[in-house]
Amino acid sequence: MVSFKLRIIREQNRLYSFALQLFDCLQANGSRVFLFHDIVDEMLFVKTKFVISRASFECFLKYQLSKGFHANTFDELTRIIQGNKKKQDNSFMVTFDDANESVFIKAYPFLKLHNIPFIVFITETLIGNPGYLNKDQVMALANDPLCTIGSHGCHHGIFRNLTLKEMDRELTDSRSFLEELTQKPVTCFAFPYGRIVECSVANVKQLKNSGYSFSFSAIAGSLNLSWLSSNYFLPRINVDEKSVKKIRKQQIHSDIKN
Repeated sequence: MVSFKLRIIREQNRLYSFALQLFDCLQANGSRVFLFHDIVDEMLFVKTKFVISRASFECFLKYQLSKGFHANTFDELTRIIQGNKKKQDNSFMVTFDDANESVFIKAYPFLKLHNIPFIVFITETLIGNPGYLNKDQVMALANDPLCTIGSHGCHHGIFRNLTLKEMDRELTDSRSFLEELTQKPVTCFAFPYGRIVECSVANVKQLKNSGYSFSFSAIAGSLNLSWLSSNYFLPRINVDEKSVKKIRKQQIHSDIKN
């Protein structure tokens, strides 16, 4: 049976998500951060909203480019978030969570071909496991100016369940590991799971004081809503097959009209 406390937390998550959606409708062209996880070759292997086919991944990003949307560099993204650059309408950033090997094998060649910058948020203990990036692949990505390496913690745990000391280790140890591996600074973070259900206000405050420049949630919205989210729980939009299906319908409708 679901506890009363968990019901309250879920309701907070629902209300916060609704608020982001509501205000996002008023700023429909805001800069967005897109979230991907695993990419597979065939639709047959798409079992969850966290997996997308290679064809749909490419279709989605080609659509953004065809609409004239600007792919932000990491420097542009940082300046937008920190308020040092005017928020740019119709711009986007591509991000990946968990460091699936498909990022290197299936997504990276396309992103490089189209000169699209991206961030890979890496969970330390997944590196080298079957189906995930190995250290050589991480270093190859880190050495490409298109790619920025960010932290996704050490163990991909639920931060709400961690003690202060455990969370501190997740934040500092994962950053130290990635900085030592890549010889580059790690300044951004993405919360595992990324909802209020898994991340508390205390978690966000602790991250704010941990030396990262900004961090992301996994709740949909644009960067124009940072006044609501703060720079340490920024919205991201999970892109799945349902998202791409809408785009394909729009393209078919447009073709029929023309």
